Amino acid sequence: MDFFLRTPKREQLIIFLVAIGFLVDGFFPQYWFMLLTAASFGAYPTLVNAFTSILEWRLTIEVFNFFALIVVFAIGDMKSAAFIVLMLAFARLLKWRTETRSKDAVEELLKYKPKTAFRENGTVVDEIDIARVRKEDILVIKPGEQVPVDGIVVFGKTEIDESLVTGESMSVEKILNDKVLASTVNVTNLIKICATNTGKDSTLERMARLIEEGRKNKSEVQKLADVFASYFLPIVLVSGLSVYLITQNITMTVALFLVACADDIAVAIPLAITAAFGQATKRGIIIKNRKVLSSINKAHAIVFDKTGTLTYGDFVLKDIYIEDGIGKNTFWQAVAVAEKYSEHPAGKALFREAIEHMLVVPNAQKYQVYKGAGVYARYGKDDVVLGNEKVLKDHSVSFPRGMKKQIQEKYRGSAQSIIYVAINGVFVGYMVILDVPREGMRKSILKLKELGIGRIVMLTGDKESSAAHMAGALGIEEYRAELTPEEKSTYVKMLTETGKVIMVGDGINDAPALARADVGIAMGKSGGAITSETADIVILNDNLAELPFIIELARKTSSVIYTDMGIWFATNMIGFALVFVGIFTPALAAFYNMITDFFPILNSTRLFAGRKIKDIL
Repeated sequence: MDFFLRTPKREQLIIFLVAIGFLVDGFFPQYWFMLLTAASFGAYPTLVNAFTSILEWRLTIEVFNFFALIVVFAIGDMKSAAFIVLMLAFARLLKWRTETRSKDAVEELLKYKPKTAFRENGTVVDEIDIARVRKEDILVIKPGEQVPVDGIVVFGKTEIDESLVTGESMSVEKILNDKVLASTVNVTNLIKICATNTGKDSTLERMARLIEEGRKNKSEVQKLADVFASYFLPIVLVSGLSVYLITQNITMTVALFLVACADDIAVAIPLAITAAFGQATKRGIIIKNRKVLSSINKAHAIVFDKTGTLTYGDFVLKDIYIEDGIGKNTFWQAVAVAEKYSEHPAGKALFREAIEHMLVVPNAQKYQVYKGAGVYARYGKDDVVLGNEKVLKDHSVSFPRGMKKQIQEKYRGSAQSIIYVAINGVFVGYMVILDVPREGMRKSILKLKELGIGRIVMLTGDKESSAAHMAGALGIEEYRAELTPEEKSTYVKMLTETGKVIMVGDGINDAPALARADVGIAMGKSGGAITSETADIVILNDNLAELPFIIELARKTSSVIYTDMGIWFATNMIGFALVFVGIFTPALAAFYNMITDFFPILNSTRLFAGRKIKDIL
């Protein structure tokens, strides 16, 4: 019996019994007690939940619903009681289905999680359980095998199929020092990786956790309904009591209660938000909090990080200069050592170039990163500095006579970034690299402007000329260059003082700014765990073409909710008028309420149809 008292079997049974009750009552009115029995059984979950809330001194939507049922049972209107029970059963079934679909998505994702890994131990390779893999373990991955955990390639060159994680159908080339993600597939050659994120910290587990977090936060829609009930129920009670004291007409008072029953709006608003969350999830967008929909709807500015967000972060070496007397091997070894474990896209690009000239890359004995500016490394007896002009100046490195002017004239107005190199305090050369904008990014920026976003700002640690060129290429009029992560955060805070601000970023460096913004949007694939945890919305596939969709969805959801409220208010005013002029008896009021219940609910269901949301892409 307990099996039938749990969702969804309980709700399915209630719906079946009420449907049979309506059918029997329609053809055989003398068996009215069957509808009464079905309605009474269907009221059981509402009764239990309402009493639980009352015992906890909470005025929730379940208390409101139970109050409505008491009224209709008291006047003997079994049809209205059965209809209310039916609608509430459908609402609980919808909630269960939404949660179950999210759970199924998590289970489906984790189904692809590898069970074992091949760990190298000296000259021996052992197959071990995935749970035994530890950070910095060296793992061997043959062609056709899954990557067991997140890691960095330390041996070999291959192509990786990342479609499970990113949705990208084309294989991606991976060489020494490149990141590989758990559950992706090694396509071509044997490689070895050094494990970086294992267990709960792996990309796959993090994606599953984000989906689960989104599911849990859907419970906030129930809180929204409860807040509504906590305000509206006292108003209904006071209004009903006032009408009775003035008119001494119990029939009119009961009719007023039945018209005012807001079980429809209490279902319609959570339904709209649930539908919006579902539409976003279908497109790989995890919305963690319903409140951000309102903030997005009011946003006057969107702030973008540049590298890795507006651009791919796949830098290309465009030019190189090595001072006379400095051997190429010496130069490239210095670059390779300094950038061997770089997390910055520019550093990774320089390392990829450097290893084309080196067979072996030694490890640095000492290493220091200057966020967004450069790096210092010591190996053997040599001190190496790579970075911008300020980093070299801080290390007391001077440029050869006329070199700075020559560089400035040659690359003036260029989008290219210049990385200077010094060994043992002596300038030895520079490299010129260029970042590439994401495909379709300019079109997305244009769409954001068409949607009425007043300010679109790009923030970057790059030099002024590079920032200006990239902003111009993307159609962004406002930008700030040569900023540290702390300065980015301060700038976002300043913007929030004039209105709602959305911040979009991808790296750990962006986490402070994401936290400062009213809405933080992070890249799920390229962004780190800290970035994803800080953000309010995560785009799992890094497709920023979804930004206009997110804004349009937020606006559509708000529009639907306001329309729901308008429908509810209008139908209530009409119903109240008909009660006060004496047209509505309690039976007619209950019937009117039953019919008008459909209007806001049907309006909310518009959000379930993807084709109903304007395709602005």
